[in-house]
Amino acid sequence: MKPDYVFICLDSCRYDTFEEAEAPNMKGIGELKMAHSFACFTPASILGYLMNFSPIGLDMGRLYPYRKWEWLPSEMEKDGYSTAFLTSNAVIPMMDISLNGIFTNSFTLHEVLKYEGPTTVEAIVADSIEFLEGNQPAFLFLLLMETHTPMFDGEKTKIPYLIQRPSSVHAFQRRAVEFIDEKLDPLFALLRERDNPSQVIITSDHGELLGPLRWGHNPSDLTIFNRSMIEYSESLFKIPFIKGRVK
Repeated sequence: MKPDYVFICLDSCRYDTFEEAEAPNMKGIGELKMAHSFACFTPASILGYLMNFSPIGLDMGRLYPYRKWEWLPSEMEKDGYSTAFLTSNAVIPMMDISLNGIFTNSFTLHEVLKYEGPTTVEAIVADSIEFLEGNQPAFLFLLLMETHTPMFDGEKTKIPYLIQRPSSVHAFQRRAVEFIDEKLDPLFALLRERDNPSQVIITSDHGELLGPLRWGHNPSDLTIFNRSMIEYSESLFKIPFIKGRVK
């Protein structure tokens, strides 16, 4: 029986905020490891994952038992999988247009623009459950945004800026991780009940600078003086990585 593959990416989530978070659902999957992302912005990392490359430093070689450099959704479809990519990240439609419909043409289900509001994880989880209930085996890729600016911790949003204490933003992203973990509970409950086994990966696409002088992650963001908001820091690349099964 072919396993379900579930890839959960917490956009902009730093390793240290994830490590400190109380996240029993995600951390119950397997051992938490520190890895390094391919890049400090979403498009490069997501394309790397979908071409079956694992983050740096894990000695894995590839994420799934398919060839590297091939487009995973297409390879899995040939192998009998239904595939879904669900997110509210507005970068994904722009990538789709620039790359001639690489998402809309290769995923069985591709949803982006339907998700609105300060938090979208509950709607994405609901669509994930509906997709899994109607498809077996399945490859499910979730890019969740509550850890991305503007962050959402279940009660309010936060946009980091210069006069904020870095520790307060750090704590806010940690609470965002905990909020996501709670909302993943129905999805994990379904994975426990399914007849076929599931393999789950939890990770991030990149880290984030949380001040005091530099904020964000996108190297193209400029200050009012036309200088980059970003300078090199390992915090831009240190990400969490967990691979295992829902227990």
